[in-house]
Amino acid sequence: MSRLSKRLIRSWAFVSKEINEVRRQPRLVLSLILGPFLILFLFGIGYQGDQTRLTAIFVPPTTGAYSQNREDYQKLVEGQLDVVRVTTDEASALRALNRQEVDLVVLVPQDIQQQISAGTQARVIVYFNEVDPIRKSAITYFTYLFISEVNKQTVAAAASQGQESASDVRSAIVRMRNALRAIELHVNRGEMGEANSQVRVLQNSAGNTLLAVVLMRQLLASDTVLVQPAEPQDPQQVNLEAGEDVSSRLSANMLALGDELRKPQPNRERVTELVSQTRSDLDTLDRLTQQFQSINPLVLAAPFYGDARNRAPIKESFTSYYAPGVLVLLLQHIAVTLGALSMVRERLLGTVELFRVSPVSPTEILVGKYFGFIFLLSIVAAVLLAMMSNEFVVEGFKLSLGVPILGDWATLVLTLALVVFASLGLGFFISAISKSESQAVQLSMLVLLTSVFFSGFFLNIENLWPPIRAVSYALPVTYGISGLQVIMLRGGIPTPALLLALLMLGTFFGLLSFILFNRAFRRG
Repeated sequence: MSRLSKRLIRSWAFVSKEINEVRRQPRLVLSLILGPFLILFLFGIGYQGDQTRLTAIFVPPTTGAYSQNREDYQKLVEGQLDVVRVTTDEASALRALNRQEVDLVVLVPQDIQQQISAGTQARVIVYFNEVDPIRKSAITYFTYLFISEVNKQTVAAAASQGQESASDVRSAIVRMRNALRAIELHVNRGEMGEANSQVRVLQNSAGNTLLAVVLMRQLLASDTVLVQPAEPQDPQQVNLEAGEDVSSRLSANMLALGDELRKPQPNRERVTELVSQTRSDLDTLDRLTQQFQSINPLVLAAPFYGDARNRAPIKESFTSYYAPGVLVLLLQHIAVTLGALSMVRERLLGTVELFRVSPVSPTEILVGKYFGFIFLLSIVAAVLLAMMSNEFVVEGFKLSLGVPILGDWATLVLTLALVVFASLGLGFFISAISKSESQAVQLSMLVLLTSVFFSGFFLNIENLWPPIRAVSYALPVTYGISGLQVIMLRGGIPTPALLLALLMLGTFFGLLSFILFNRAFRRG
């Protein structure tokens, strides 16, 4: 037999050995085949897309007849977000945003009409508080959609209301000026009948002018929630709201002029006064018309524009947002792997047999392993934090990723300690149910894969089907990511419920591991 044939035979012996080794470990086969499939299956039926709806507080101007009815603003934004409250107290709304009770605060400007009348778009400020760059981009895009909807409703309301009254203001003003000159001429000649007939022409033109002014004013008096009658403006600007008053006063002067001319002995001074007042009102309307025509068409078509402002305490970036998640994910995976391999290796090496004949107890073994691994993982966590921290500078050179750590270090250490404690408990549980190192490693990798999909590392767990969301709550990394983001990126303190959940999770896995290990230890 040739040397090559002998080598092939010896190699084939190991092939059959490994196949039989795997065949004799049904748990390993199930974890290799069914584990990834089950994770993907649960994710497939559980992920429902982005189902979360943004919540908002609207802050309308403090002056004017602006609606305080939440339903009006909810109708304005349709199904794009939930309006939870309408208030004129900007400070309280921003406090609620800082506490993350709502996603947005929509601040309607105090001087909408003044800005539009001056030929500028009214700025609607949308405050938000996000450290997630993806969510920040989504909110910015929502602001664009929201303002587009407001513009569409405003222009549509103006167009529908203005279709009923369409006149040429400038030509009406010319006709009225001609009628005034004719009235003055007839009065000077003593032709009161002819002057009175010109008053009727003047009144007809005044009625058309009033309708035209109403048409121009529709932009600022449309029946929408955000547009209300204007407050007094700069004296240099003609108030569109006052334009309607001028037209009404003009009609009243026409009636008074007609009544005066129908008297047997009209008072010429009174007639002259009324003509002068009418001419002054016509000049005001003329300036109003010119001002309206000079407004940028963009302002008429889109009177509002959105200004999204982030009130988060840090500048959003992908590195800063995902760094806490990476840190917790690494610590959990290392802790689970160390715990999973620990007891399996002890059994395979035969040291468990020595433990049985020694005075050491199962409790002492597990406690010692807990403290030993916690010490090692504390060093790992310190190194990782130093590599992430924005304060790690050596001789002027920045040797870290620049991730901010705004919160209290004691709370940060406590949260990481609880994550490690819960992760080690999970690792010891895997070790207790594994028969070989291969099984322990495979189960540890499945925990890592599950953590990536279900912990909120990439996707918000609120987008999961609630029954599937239970998988997320069984993972230490889920609570660790949420807690570290609050501490590092917002400078806050995690809720006691979050820390308590980590403690309970670690206690549950620890007790379960102890029961299984103690049973196997006593049985041996």
